[in-house]
Amino acid sequence: MNVTELSPGIFHLRGGSNMGLVVREGRGLLIDAGLDEDAARRALRFAEGEGVQLEAVFLTHAHADHHGGAYLLQRRLGVPLYAPALEAAMMENPVMEPLFLFGGAAPIRELRQKFTMAQPCQIARVVDAGPLEVGPFRVEVVSLPGHALNQMGVAVDNILFCADAVFPVETLEKHKIIFCADMDAALETLARLPDMPYARFAPGHGPAYGAGDEIGEACAANRARLEEIRGRVQEALAEPADTDDLVGRIADSYGLCLTTATAYFLARATVLAALSSLERAGEVRAEVKENRLIWQGTGR
Repeated sequence: MNVTELSPGIFHLRGGSNMGLVVREGRGLLIDAGLDEDAARRALRFAEGEGVQLEAVFLTHAHADHHGGAYLLQRRLGVPLYAPALEAAMMENPVMEPLFLFGGAAPIRELRQKFTMAQPCQIARVVDAGPLEVGPFRVEVVSLPGHALNQMGVAVDNILFCADAVFPVETLEKHKIIFCADMDAALETLARLPDMPYARFAPGHGPAYGAGDEIGEACAANRARLEEIRGRVQEALAEPADTDDLVGRIADSYGLCLTTATAYFLARATVLAALSSLERAGEVRAEVKENRLIWQGTGR
């Protein structure tokens, strides 16, 4: 785990999925809990090494790589967990994430592993955007929807832990079709983020960004990729297609080889988010023909 002190008592714990730790008066507020028990143990060892006792954990959204370690922390320490509405329900009922990916049906075995289905945890308090007091901590909960439907970040002093609102360029290049649940909301969040009044932006993946050009360029790259995906979906509908055909066309256009069901369903969710955005704009429509749901452009 790579630890950066962004400001006195405010730490960015970087790993496969990042966490944050805010320290006040010997007590700690952990932001996110990593993928699994090992990630949570690493964060706990760091806190204990600093002489810090965890007061609470704030979970930004219900993807397994961000709340998978919360089960261990709750079981071992009895620490209260805070999370946004809807995301909290998914954390308490983690089958909802693979259920969501699998179209609402009982998910297949591959979608029931730790990368898409964490251990359940009990949320002590459901939170909304706005000021929040947790023991000695005074933070601001910031709405950042898009990557997840009700994703929220946590602002402490002049630092914003911004969850998965923005990905590093390296991630964009590696994965191409980045995961998105609501494309319109994600684009709006990325447009707002650079103008928020913070000095540093600590994301869920990759290093922290400074205000101004650093966060602006990262958000612009993320916006460009989402808009590109949406554009490619629209272009692909020069010929009508069902969803499976469309996922294949978009993956092919990026030179991707989807080799697992998990990779397929993650890409499919983003393609569907693009279709939803285009449908709201009147650019595409869905029709059932010969027992198949067919997407086609409207010519607008």
